[in-house]
Amino acid sequence: MKTLYEQNQKRNFSWRKVLEAIQVRKVTISFTLIFFILAFFLAQVVLFEASVPFFLPLWALVSLRFQRFLPWTIAGALLGSMTLGLGQVVIHAMQAFIFPLHSKRLIRKIPLPLFVLLDVVIVQIIWQFISYWGEVPVPVWLAIGYEGVLSLFMVIFLFQLFLPLPDILHKRWTGERMGAALLIGALVLTGMSSYIFGYVSIPLILAHLVIAIASAVGGIQLATVVAVLAGTILSISKLSFSGMIAVYAVTGFLAGLHKPFGRLWQAFSMLGATFFFILYDRTLPLDSVYIGSLVTASLLFFAIPSSWIKSLKEELYPDTSNILLRRQKWMTEKVNNQLQEFQHFVDFITSFISDRFNNKGAVEKEQNQAFATCQSCFQYEKCWGAKSNGIPSLMAEWENEPKKNRIQIEKRIGYKCVKPVKIIQELTEREAQKQLNNQMQHGKKMYALKLRDIGNHMNELINNLDNSMTLYTSHEEEIKQKFEQCNIPFFQIDVLNIAVGQMEVVLCLPIESKAKMVGERLILPILYDLWKEPFEITSMKEVHQPYEHIQMTCKSSVRFQVTHDVYTSSSRNTIYSGDAHAVFPLHPGLLAVILSDGMGNDIEAHRESRRVMQFMRECLNKKMDPETTMHTLHYMMSLQDDTDSYATVDLALIDLQKGELWSWKAGSMSTYLIRGNEMRKIESKHVPFGFLPTFTIEARKVEIKDGDILLMLSDGVFSSNTSIEKQELYYQKILRDPTMNAERFVKKLEETYSLPGDDRTVIFMQVKHEVPEWSIFSPREAAKFQEKMVH
Repeated sequence: MKTLYEQNQKRNFSWRKVLEAIQVRKVTISFTLIFFILAFFLAQVVLFEASVPFFLPLWALVSLRFQRFLPWTIAGALLGSMTLGLGQVVIHAMQAFIFPLHSKRLIRKIPLPLFVLLDVVIVQIIWQFISYWGEVPVPVWLAIGYEGVLSLFMVIFLFQLFLPLPDILHKRWTGERMGAALLIGALVLTGMSSYIFGYVSIPLILAHLVIAIASAVGGIQLATVVAVLAGTILSISKLSFSGMIAVYAVTGFLAGLHKPFGRLWQAFSMLGATFFFILYDRTLPLDSVYIGSLVTASLLFFAIPSSWIKSLKEELYPDTSNILLRRQKWMTEKVNNQLQEFQHFVDFITSFISDRFNNKGAVEKEQNQAFATCQSCFQYEKCWGAKSNGIPSLMAEWENEPKKNRIQIEKRIGYKCVKPVKIIQELTEREAQKQLNNQMQHGKKMYALKLRDIGNHMNELINNLDNSMTLYTSHEEEIKQKFEQCNIPFFQIDVLNIAVGQMEVVLCLPIESKAKMVGERLILPILYDLWKEPFEITSMKEVHQPYEHIQMTCKSSVRFQVTHDVYTSSSRNTIYSGDAHAVFPLHPGLLAVILSDGMGNDIEAHRESRRVMQFMRECLNKKMDPETTMHTLHYMMSLQDDTDSYATVDLALIDLQKGELWSWKAGSMSTYLIRGNEMRKIESKHVPFGFLPTFTIEARKVEIKDGDILLMLSDGVFSSNTSIEKQELYYQKILRDPTMNAERFVKKLEETYSLPGDDRTVIFMQVKHEVPEWSIFSPREAAKFQEKMVH
């Protein structure tokens, strides 16, 4: 036997699960109850003691916008119709049977309200002809006309109130929608006219409670409108006591007038209006039922939480100032982040240029050294030794004097030097070099200042922006138009990211739709047609809050996958190498591969190649165009003195979505693409960075496919004793091995050829086609290995 504690635990656990299930499906449960109650009471509304027009408009709304709740609507309508007799059930059934004809191609052109009018009128004409044996009285014809016109307006009001999901939950209430809600609510109250229990009438309680709440939310204006509308509908439904309209109007007016004084004064003002009309006109039906209902409504009004009143007020009369402040704060933070990122990039470029060529100490050291002509002269010790004859001081004096005063100094140098012409020539060259260095430093400074000016200008420009607005068609609207053209049902579309290679779209689809099949066969082609970007379904889940739907996330599809293997070694087995490489993604659909070879194999070459690598990586990460990056790097490296070295650069951008390889080369070795038994070579026709004062570079584009092998390497793996053509044929032969990697490739070359003592770097990449896991298409096993040639 289970203990009492275990039984209680089980009972509590089950109740908790029930409450959690209700909480998850509260929106579905709420809509189920709403449509059931509306169908029940609207099916038995009687106006002018003859017309019952409001079943078909509700049927049209639910069948077109809320099909999931159609069974509950049918149940409510049948129960409501049966209260009026079996004939009314038959009439409603005939109307519902004719309504699906509206989906036909020719009839679809008729506006929905007009089609509902025709449906109601045709069914009533047929029914009345049968009932009266062809002799229909004139009042019945008028009643049929009233019913048709009222049904037309009821369709408009219902579609105005019940917007499609999720707009019905999130969109703000407009004046038109509020009026439609009040009118429909008043008609529902007429269907409740028979629900009287003692001194309490359910419709009167609800009517006065709505008036009290309207006065607390919107004051005089809203309370008066609600009261007049409720009084008009309730009075018309009884075809008498039109003076009740004035009673309701004064009740709403006084309740709204006393809003600043609190709920107690509002309740007393409503009772005061009723007692005034009792004394003023005793013919009005202000009996004990009316007063009992008013008192009950007042007591219920006191029981409503203030938070509900506040929430309703914010929904109907939103405070837009808070929304504008939040949006302004969000925009400010976004702009500040972008400016900070740009400023960091400007600071990086500025420090890179400022620190890169700070050669002031090198110039001073050069000025204190002897010329090459002097070092090769037999009188070197006489001129530059401890007992100098004054040549160094004459040279310094020549550099400090203007050109017109140098003739005498040059004659004095000629008296003491055996090679005066060459000395004067080297002095002139040193002066030109000094001027060039000064101009170079000035150019670097101006370049850095210009970059800072750009950052400051952007900052000032964005700060001066007003509330300028650009009208454009959003991406969501474009997708919605495509979906409507293809008859794809949806609730909501959100485009979260439109960056190339990082696009992300979230779709909310009805839970009844075959989301997976529709997504793969219809939605993905539509997205590709809009943006020319392949997409894949990354997630698809069923969501119950705030309403039941299927949430599908589509992101940019990476069609190819590149795996890489790197082998690098230094010529002296040191921790530094003149080669530098980097393989990193710029975004999920774009892979960057950089290989730089500094001139030499010492630590200076290592620093040079690392400096180039750092600059290119930073520029590419900041979304700078690759060609602009290459030109900028070449410009900065061309502003260098004789102590600096040069560096080759091999940049490859691999588009993993379109299957394209873009290659930029500056003095680097060729890139090899091996596809089956064929090998393609991407050659370099450009010199290394900084080697010549002029520089041009072009990009090469090559398509890549599944199974391709890409090989990027430095010059350390080439032998000078064998022709490059023979070595390339050997590459093509050994790379057919599916187990080949970068290290084995280098080892085989070392065994076959006499490689130079230089730094070696090999980047070995394999391209594979990536098949999405979400695809429902799966070829038959028997057909996977079949090929058919069509001539």
